Order: sequence, then C-alpha cells, then structure tokens
Amino acid sequence: MKKFTFIFILCFVLCALRGVGQKVDTLLIARDAVRKNVIKLNPTPMMLWNNKNVTFSYERVLNQKQSFTVGLGYLIFNNILNDTILNTFKISTREKSGLNFSFEYRFYMTKRNSRTIPDGLYLAPFFSMYLYQFENGLDIIDTPPGDFATLSGGFYAFNIGGMLGYQLVLWKRMTIDLVLIGPALSYYGGKLDIKGDIDVEQIKEINEDLYNKIIEKYPMVDDILIDKTFVKNGKVDIMSVGYRYLLQIGFLF
Repeated sequence: MKKFTFIFILCFVLCALRGVGQKVDTLLIARDAVRKNVIKLNPTPMMLWNNKNVTFSYERVLNQKQSFTVGLGYLIFNNILNDTILNTFKISTREKSGLNFSFEYRFYMTKRNSRTIPDGLYLAPFFSMYLYQFENGLDIIDTPPGDFATLSGGFYAFNIGGMLGYQLVLWKRMTIDLVLIGPALSYYGGKLDIKGDIDVEQIKEINEDLYNKIIEKYPMVDDILIDKTFVKNGKVDIMSVGYRYLLQIGFLF
C-alpha cells in the first residue's frame, strides 16, 4: 500500500510542478546557460523504510544529450522483530547498518524536450545495490542478564535495469527528478546466522518466526525477495524482477 501511495504522489507532484515550471521559466527556454552539475537528496528510502536513511546523488552533464549519475547513501530498516522471540528469547542488544549505491547513464530526449539538459525526459540504464547487516544479542526470558546467543544476518540486492524519468529545473537552480518507470532484473541474497546453545529445531523456529514477521510487515516481498527456503536454512537466494522508483530534489550549479 505504501508503494502505491508513493507512486501516486510522484505522479501528482510531476503534474503540478510541470505547470509551475512552465509558468515560471517560459522566458528561459533554450537560453539558459548550461550548468553541468546537480547535487540531489533522495528522500525515497527515508519515506519508505526508515526516517534515518540519507541518500545523496551527483549528476554530471557530459554533452548536450547525455549525463551520468552516481548515488550513495546510508540504509537501515525498522525493527522487524519485537523484543521477544517465540516467547522464549528476549532481544538484549541491537546493531544494524547498511548502504546503497547506484549508477545511471542518462540519454535525454532532446527532440522531445524544449529546454537544455538536465531538464526534461530521459532514458537511462542503471545499476543499483543494497547492503545490509545486523546483529542482535539474545537472552532467555526470566534469566540473569548476559547474552545467551547472537542472531545476526547479512543481506544484499543487486539490480540491473532501465528507467524512464523526468527532471524539472525550476528557477534556474532547483531540480525535481522523478523516475516514472524502472523495471530491473534483480538478485537477492543473504544469510541468517544464529550462534549459541540453541538446537536445530529452535533455529528453524526462529527462522520461521522471522519469516512470518517479514511477510506480515512487507507482504509484497513474499516469493520475490524471500521464500519458504529461508525457514529451512536461513538463506535468501532469489533471482527476480525488481522495480525502481524514486523522487530526488536537487541543486543545479
């Protein structure tokens, strides 16, 4: 639901700002000095996953039709597990960190666009990756403090695809960058690791509990990012179809 709401907001913002841009910058068409650098803030991970996520990107114009963009950011997700697992273990400590990286090579459709780049409609092949790791200390409920076991994991995603986007330049300096369509071929991998005095059956139960919590929180990822094999061995190893969508706000200089 959050995903569809976000896409609706993107379309609404694009339509609204396009009208504003046309009114404000009518006299600037085709006469702007070409500024070749854009620094952008990408609030999309902040809106979708966690408000502590911060992602920036840099776009460099190469010529009258092409540019490239590099993005890098800090990535974390909201806690999926509650303070207890299986009514047996309580989580005593939490550590998590991650990053995201992206690269795009843009081809601006100059015959369609009325202004010089980086304003206008563009097509771009892209590569993106997401790396995330966490470690939780586990205690047995109603026992003295002290980690009885550790629950840790590392997960990653690699995406290669193409996208159609539109970037608006307003008041000569401000940019609004929207990806309208962004299908990708995606690989999702990772592993859950449980260390401590825990038997095999308890490990499977913990895997199943985590799987159910993930599907409950993010139902759209079932069989796309994670499947039932995760319950058996705590591993993620899936090739799937992904989709890229984002909104970026930038400064042109």
